[in-house]
Amino acid sequence: MRILLFIILFVQALFGYNYNDLLLKADATIFPKIMVMDKKIKNKLIDNKIIYTIVYSPCDYETALHVKKYIETIFKDHIDKYPYEVDLVEFSHLCLNTKASALYVLKSSTQNIKKAANIALQKGIISFSYDINNLKYGLFFSLIIENSTILYLNKEYLHSKNIDFVDYLLSMIRFIDKNSV
Repeated sequence: MRILLFIILFVQALFGYNYNDLLLKADATIFPKIMVMDKKIKNKLIDNKIIYTIVYSPCDYETALHVKKYIETIFKDHIDKYPYEVDLVEFSHLCLNTKASALYVLKSSTQNIKKAANIALQKGIISFSYDINNLKYGLFFSLIIENSTILYLNKEYLHSKNIDFVDYLLSMIRFIDKNSV
């Protein structure tokens, strides 16, 4: 029994984290829509289009690719009225020069999550997290599916001068701070 448990834990560590496919699909459907609820989205366009950047660890490349395909299937050529592109970037290649209108961050080490949150904050762009626990490191949004879908916003960054959400969105979300995650 101990050997079986060890093998299961070892394989999971070797091949990355387990992701909930339903949550990934919900993230791919909802997060791009939230991004365009930013009244200042035009300031975040790159070459007149949205660049939605998925940040991942090397072991999660396939997951990042699946999320990209979900987004492309759902949104076809445009997110709202904006043309878009989905880019995949490893944490090791993420920097201030990375072209991004928003970041979607998959699971990783605390150091990588903090790096992504810091870059999003410096660039003045929205960041989304697969894991709600990453909000305590500075990412903006996360989603949980319980009896209903619940959208969480890290309230510390609500008053960022570069991001201004429509009131309708603010009435739908639950606010949390890094101490309550």
